[in-house]
Amino acid sequence: MKSGYEFAALLVAIIALGGARQAEAQMAHLTLQSEPGEFIGLGQNYNLIYTPSNSSLSAVVMRTLPSGEASELLFVLSGDQTIPFSRLFFSTDALGIPIQPGVFLDAQRFAQPGHPGLDVSLVNRGCNTLFGNFTISQVSFGADNSIQSFAASFEQHCEGQIPALFGTFTYNAVPEPSTLSLFACVAVVGILAWHKPQGGGE
Repeated sequence: MKSGYEFAALLVAIIALGGARQAEAQMAHLTLQSEPGEFIGLGQNYNLIYTPSNSSLSAVVMRTLPSGEASELLFVLSGDQTIPFSRLFFSTDALGIPIQPGVFLDAQRFAQPGHPGLDVSLVNRGCNTLFGNFTISQVSFGADNSIQSFAASFEQHCEGQIPALFGTFTYNAVPEPSTLSLFACVAVVGILAWHKPQGGGE
C-alpha cells in the first residue's frame, strides 16, 4: 500500500496541475452599451470575453507615483476574427493618487491636473477628446507591480457629444483557487499531520 506521504505527494501534484491550468485562464470581460449616435460602439451592445484561446491580452502599468504605486493602467485586447480589438486606459496620475477603488468624475482622455484619465476604444474607433467618469470596484497588483485583477464601470462621451458609451470591464491574471484545490490542500495537511512520526517511533 502507498504511505500517507505518497498519497500527499500525489495530491500535491494534482494541486500543482490545477494551478497550472488556472494560470492559463487569464481572462478579460468587456461589456458595452452604446447609445444611438455614439461613435465607439455605433449604437450597438457588446458582451466580449477575451481569453488566451481567442486573444492576445496585455495589461500594463504605464505610470507610477514617486511612491512606486501604480497610477495609470493600459489594457490592450487583440482578438481573432471572432472578437474585436479593444483598448482601455484608466489613470489617476493627474490626481496625484494611486489607482484604487472609488468613483472618479470629470475624466478626460488627456487628463489635465485634477482630472482622472479615461479612454476606451474599439476596432480602431477612438475619441480625439472625451469626457466621462469611471468607478473602480477592484484592483490588485503582484509583488512586481503587475496587474493581477481589475474591475471597473465607466461612461464615456466622444468629442463632447451627448450620446454615451456605457460599459463594464474586468480583468484577472490569476483566478482565485477553486474550492476543489482548497479542499485538496486541507487534505494534504491532514495526511501529513496524521502520518507525522512520533518521538521514538519509526
